[in-house]
Amino acid sequence: MATPFLDLADAAKAACSALAPAALGSLVAQLYERGMDWRDRLIAYVVGILVSYYVTLGLTSWFHFDQFVSQAVGFVLAMIAYKAAPKFAAALIDMIASLPTVVRDWIARKKDAA
Repeated sequence: MATPFLDLADAAKAACSALAPAALGSLVAQLYERGMDWRDRLIAYVVGILVSYYVTLGLTSWFHFDQFVSQAVGFVLAMIAYKAAPKFAAALIDMIASLPTVVRDWIARKKDAA
């Protein structure tokens, strides 16, 4: 008979084994990064893990990767994810900030055309 503790332990074991390649990849990438304070390192570590985990799930589902290939992809993605994520976020913020101007110009063009 399974107890709630054993179910919780099994869930924790499954979560750790799923996140291990991403966590190791993010950790290896940060070993070469200099001049970061602990807050930035923690944020980069979490971003590397999350991006790698979810992108790896998508790629594995799409391309039907083997378990070991999937783990390797997760490791590599985590190594580059924390470097790319801040640039992607900055570009997304710039795009969202320029959206009112784009909409205003589009409405003005529609008025002039009518």
